[in-house]
Amino acid sequence: MRQRFLNMAIAAVVALVAAGCTHNNGDIGRWFGLWKVENITVNGSNDSNYTGNIFFAFQNTTFEQKQVHADQGVTQMIGEWREEGNMLTITFPFDRYYPIDGYMQGGGEENHLTVGGNGKHLQLTLTTKAGATVVYFLEKY
Repeated sequence: MRQRFLNMAIAAVVALVAAGCTHNNGDIGRWFGLWKVENITVNGSNDSNYTGNIFFAFQNTTFEQKQVHADQGVTQMIGEWREEGNMLTITFPFDRYYPIDGYMQGGGEENHLTVGGNGKHLQLTLTTKAGATVVYFLEKY
């Protein structure tokens, strides 16, 4: 009897995990999952300060910027996202979360990024308040 109860409990946990983790009850298409920021350019030149250690993650309406440090520590910042046509809007609505990359705006301001590319390689183009053109080159990880 005890073994049967244990098997039922394990099956229930597996079913809950399988139902809740993949797409958060909604397929978000191409954005779902983890994307590595392979390169960042500013006004057509490589950002010499970028070391290839930032990832973007999308799930449901949640956006995450993740920076992996040399000591394997991780900084994570959470925001929200939505897509309309070829425009991706990313917002960091809470004061404790801010953009890691230094180009997007926090404090609830909307960051409008134009989407280019297809498949596993996408580019997000942002025009900053100062008028600089920032391009994030993403690869599906």
